[in-house]
Amino acid sequence: MASDQERIAILFIHGILGTTSHFEPFLSLVPPNWSICNLSLKGHGGSVKDFSQASMTEWKQQVKNALEELSETNNKIIIVAHSMGTLFAIQEAIEKPVEELFLLNVPLKVRVTLRLFRTSWRVFTGNIKPDDKWSLAAQNAYSIERDNHILRYFGWIPRYLELFSEIRKTRKIIGKLLTPSHIYLSMLDEMVSPKCSKLFKDNPCICVKSLQTSGHFYYSPEDQCLMKEDFNKMIQNVQKEIPN
Repeated sequence: MASDQERIAILFIHGILGTTSHFEPFLSLVPPNWSICNLSLKGHGGSVKDFSQASMTEWKQQVKNALEELSETNNKIIIVAHSMGTLFAIQEAIEKPVEELFLLNVPLKVRVTLRLFRTSWRVFTGNIKPDDKWSLAAQNAYSIERDNHILRYFGWIPRYLELFSEIRKTRKIIGKLLTPSHIYLSMLDEMVSPKCSKLFKDNPCICVKSLQTSGHFYYSPEDQCLMKEDFNKMIQNVQKEIPN
């Protein structure tokens, strides 16, 4: 728990089918006297059926509850999020005070690449070569237990329809975002089109950086270094704002 002078918290929100381990590169950079909430969304980390039975409404409420709880003991909150989690972060920051946003691969424009099909199949079958860094990263980012019964995956369709609805909603309100925001878009992303950067260019509160050699789950060493440097700078800037 942070002291009275440094009541700062960071909320981490993963993406759909994702896992809290996605943020491991950043966790060690958080000052020890800050509060951390690495949120695990309902239905993640379990079975295909568990995921099907969860809902977007429940996930959004989880985020709201986490923010409310952190607000009770902290006067500054930073949100770090990936993919679907960035949609929740943007929506919440528009509604209530958030110090800064640190967002990875914001899915305001979706695309489907050949690599997505290839890595998804390899993750599903478990047939991944030791040197296949893209598929290994996707496997590590995937939190649902593999199920050989294909029909059970049809229960995921409502979750993805809800996701597309949230994308449309967030796209309409992005201009209302007044929170300082650091957005990172992977140029080789299998699911998110880098063209969505155009949606941010007219908002002076948003700084967009391109990750030239990374994907939706895989981050090259060079791009990881860039993000970690910026993450440290953000932390230092927030700390400077705290009165002695």
